[in-house]
Amino acid sequence: MNISFKSSLIFFLVLLLTTVGTSWIYYGEINLLTFINTSFTISSFFIFISLFTLVIQKGFFDGITYSFRRIFASSQPDKELEQDIRNEMRPPSELLQPVSIQHIFAASLLLFLCMFISLFMYYNS
Repeated sequence: MNISFKSSLIFFLVLLLTTVGTSWIYYGEINLLTFINTSFTISSFFIFISLFTLVIQKGFFDGITYSFRRIFASSQPDKELEQDIRNEMRPPSELLQPVSIQHIFAASLLLFLCMFISLFMYYNS
């Protein structure tokens, strides 16, 4: 079994247990409707986080942060200091490079698929 698949499956099971536990704690009962509501919230949150991390890793915000650094550094009186600060700061895409979000995204999509299956069962019963 692939390590990535294993970690996705483990994270999916953790998300599923979190969904059931949150549904029981928040609503006081576990039924199909509470599972649908809770799984939608949890899976959407993790899908958003993983997609946002992917956008940052691809370098979308690097130009924006570089521009802000230039603007704020130019307002300081010491020009030599501003060049050193600008060169030492790493862009956000380099800060998040070691983070792997594939298993989180896959597990969140599986939970979202479970939510759709539950939704289909709810409206056809």
